[in-house]
Amino acid sequence: MTLTTQFVTIFTMLAGGMFVGASVDTFERFFHNRNKKSLLEIIYQLLFWLIQAAFLFYILYLANYGELRVYVFVALACGYATYRALFQNLYLKALEVMIRVGSAILRIIKKIIYHLVIWPIKSMIFLIFSLLIVVYKILLKGIFLLFLVVFYPIKLIFRLIWRLVPKNMKNYLRHLAGFLDKIKNTMSKWKKRFNK
Repeated sequence: MTLTTQFVTIFTMLAGGMFVGASVDTFERFFHNRNKKSLLEIIYQLLFWLIQAAFLFYILYLANYGELRVYVFVALACGYATYRALFQNLYLKALEVMIRVGSAILRIIKKIIYHLVIWPIKSMIFLIFSLLIVVYKILLKGIFLLFLVVFYPIKLIFRLIWRLVPKNMKNYLRHLAGFLDKIKNTMSKWKKRFNK
C-alpha cells in the first residue's frame, strides 16, 4: 500500500468517525423516547450499527480496497473523538434547526393537501349526498301525487257506484260492516285474555 493510499485511508476514516458520531446523535435525537428493553429497540440498534458498518466498509473499500490495518481503527476513534470535542454542539444546534424547518414544511404540505385535495373531496361528497336526499324527497312527493292522481278517478267511480246502490243494500252493507267490526273487537279481546 502506497503512502498516498495510507493518507487517504486515514483521512477517510477520520471523516467516517465524525460521520458515525453525527449519526449516533441523530439516532438518539429521533429515537430518544423509546423503551430500551423492548425487542423493537434491539432491532433498531442492530439495523443502525449494521448500516454504519456497511457505510464505513464501503468508504474503506473506495480508499484502499477494504484492507484493514490498526491505524484504520485508530483513525475512526480519533474522528469520533474530534466530532465529540469540536463539532457535537454545533451539529446538534443545526439538527434542531433542520428538524424545526422540516416540521414547518411538513405542516405547510399537510395544509396544502387538506385544502386542495381532502376538503374539496369532502365537500363534493357532502354535496352529492345532499342532492341525493333532495332527489329522493322530490321522487317521494312525485310518487304520492301520482298515486293521488291515478286513484282520484277510481274514488269518483266508487262514489258514483255507492250513490247508485239502493238504500236497502246500503243499510245492509253498513250493518255487515258493523257486524264485522264487532267480530274483530271480540277476537282482539279473546287474544288479549289468552296472552295474559
